[in-house]
Amino acid sequence: MVGVRKRVLVTGASGLIGRVVTERLIASNGFDIKVQVRKALDARAAAGNVVDFTKVKLEEADFTRVGDREMRLLTKGCHTIVHAAGLVHMPDAQYQEYEVVNVRATQLLVEAAVSNNVHTLVFISSTSVYGPGPFEHVDENAPLKGVTPYAVSKIRSEQLLQQLSGIPRVIILRPSLVFGEGDRGNLINLVRSIKSKQYKHIGDASTEKSVIYSRDVAQGIDLCLSKLPDGLHVLNISNPNPVTVKFLTEEIAGALGMPKKLSSVPKGLVQLGARAVGLFLQEKAPISIEQVEKLTTTTTCSVDKLVSATGFQPKYSLEKALQLEIDWAESNNLL
Repeated sequence: MVGVRKRVLVTGASGLIGRVVTERLIASNGFDIKVQVRKALDARAAAGNVVDFTKVKLEEADFTRVGDREMRLLTKGCHTIVHAAGLVHMPDAQYQEYEVVNVRATQLLVEAAVSNNVHTLVFISSTSVYGPGPFEHVDENAPLKGVTPYAVSKIRSEQLLQQLSGIPRVIILRPSLVFGEGDRGNLINLVRSIKSKQYKHIGDASTEKSVIYSRDVAQGIDLCLSKLPDGLHVLNISNPNPVTVKFLTEEIAGALGMPKKLSSVPKGLVQLGARAVGLFLQEKAPISIEQVEKLTTTTTCSVDKLVSATGFQPKYSLEKALQLEIDWAESNNLL
């Protein structure tokens, strides 16, 4: 029908990625937008300065207990779904919790989408599916070796989607480390560590990492929606240029107004110290063995496929993106 705008559903609309996807959709003024959040009041408190919730149809749905009927109502009339909701950054959660939110809810959403003739589904996965590393310039054909409950839940959801029929276009995006306003993950913890002067380079800090700013993820999703044909698409998304831990942490220090020159300690000494504190003093170590391994293990991905298919290039420099996250964190008393 002429003049009818396509309806887009964004799940997890108050989260790190969901909020900027919604913001971008509103700015385009080309869609009828529906968003899912767990609790409306919490969503407005968390993302109300980014998302004008008066310009979208706001739906409450708790994906820990949602059923088929609720999912059918949520997806009714939608042309496109960007599924950004999920359990993340919960290191103490058992796999079953990830299974319920990240796998079962995704399955119910997909089944409802098929029944409601949804045309496009964008699923936000993660490069954690490739495992803890090391890996360098890993592409989408690499074996999936994820071992954490979060990574395993993403692998299971991807397998479900790759066997799917009934949705003409399915786009699986695997972001690298995402940061930005709303960050609750590894990078904001790194910022806190640097600001409190607890952080030290481990060895020469030459380990490379793939990272991406949240608004660049939103831009990449926008490009996928406008450029990709029907079919199944599995794509990494990251800044094409990896950064060393040394460069990243020193840029963070600069954005905090601190000296960029950070001191170093040998990797072996840090590992020994973490073990000693944990085993002999029975206290929490300033840095865990797992964190040491992350900071000293190369994990970079290739985005050649995404760039070739859509022309994707990040719009934000690392310096600008870090400053925006830090300004947000400081204004919310999170540092």
